Amino acid sequence: MKKKFTFKSAYYFTIAMVGAAAVVLLPVIAAVSMGSTVTGLIVLVFALALHISSLHLAACVPCSISADDNELRVRVLFRKYVFPYQDIESVAVGHEFVETLMLREVPYYIETLTITAKSGTYSFMSKTRASMQEDGRPHPFEDGRLQEIRNYIVPRINGGEK
Repeated sequence: MKKKFTFKSAYYFTIAMVGAAAVVLLPVIAAVSMGSTVTGLIVLVFALALHISSLHLAACVPCSISADDNELRVRVLFRKYVFPYQDIESVAVGHEFVETLMLREVPYYIETLTITAKSGTYSFMSKTRASMQEDGRPHPFEDGRLQEIRNYIVPRINGGEK
């Protein structure tokens, strides 16, 4: 079983603020220290491009989870986690409603997969939109992609205890 998704980094706001400060300050420092406005403009273009790309990456962090009969593999950006089933103590899925501050962003739910292993506790998040049923209520969360992973993993850890 394999699932691919993206999520918004918990450090998104920090990256936005530090990047904005760098876009303002670095060109000024470069222009004053080099004595050239052309240098300041070049640094501004590079700082702006770096800021926009880091904002995009922080807003859409790629993640993939794959599970087979022996282990669970999670890849987040450039980091890879491997959890053999005998090392996993518990798996839980939680949900949190997020109201957004952005104008065009729709409120959404964050589905969190929490894995407690011998080496520590790990959490992986997925942004999900709650689709509505005919009567206006959101669909139950048993259909979420991280819930599917949990349902696949639970019978394989610790002799199949649920």
